[in-house]
Amino acid sequence: MNARENALVQKYALSFVEKVSDHADIWDIYDQISDMIAIIHDSKLNRILLSATVSRDEKADFVRTVRQSNFWQINDLIEDILRDGRADLLLDILERVQFYISKDKNEFEAHVVSVYPLTESQKERLRRLVEKRFSLRVHNIVEELDPSLLGGFIVTVNHKVIDASVRTQLKDVRNKL
Repeated sequence: MNARENALVQKYALSFVEKVSDHADIWDIYDQISDMIAIIHDSKLNRILLSATVSRDEKADFVRTVRQSNFWQINDLIEDILRDGRADLLLDILERVQFYISKDKNEFEAHVVSVYPLTESQKERLRRLVEKRFSLRVHNIVEELDPSLLGGFIVTVNHKVIDASVRTQLKDVRNKL
């Protein structure tokens, strides 16, 4: 993404977050945006949106099929993006909106990679650890399973990482030898 596109993404995202930051249902809006991002990733829609061979109208039609939000603010944002012919920036804008909402509320998603799913008590202990270590609140814990870790976990929150994986510990031992 070039500087001009980055400035556009920032403009759309900041404008949207300013409009919704005082809403009581801000986290419901956040969750719907998360769902839209997941749909875009799962359906590989972004390939179509970035394609030079797909027309502006076709891109708008594709986006409108996933735009089913309960919040008029989200629908208006997407329509503004489509009207301006910037469907290619939709995913970046939605991800930036999420980041700015989290930053505004100092409440972030914690992405946890582990070998096995975490129990509810492990999630709660992890939540307390992350909130204490990084001085922020955890909105949600998103889990990903990766058997290559061998054991332990890796937590990423707001670009900060706790790596307590066995794989990393073994690499550290190997590097010291």
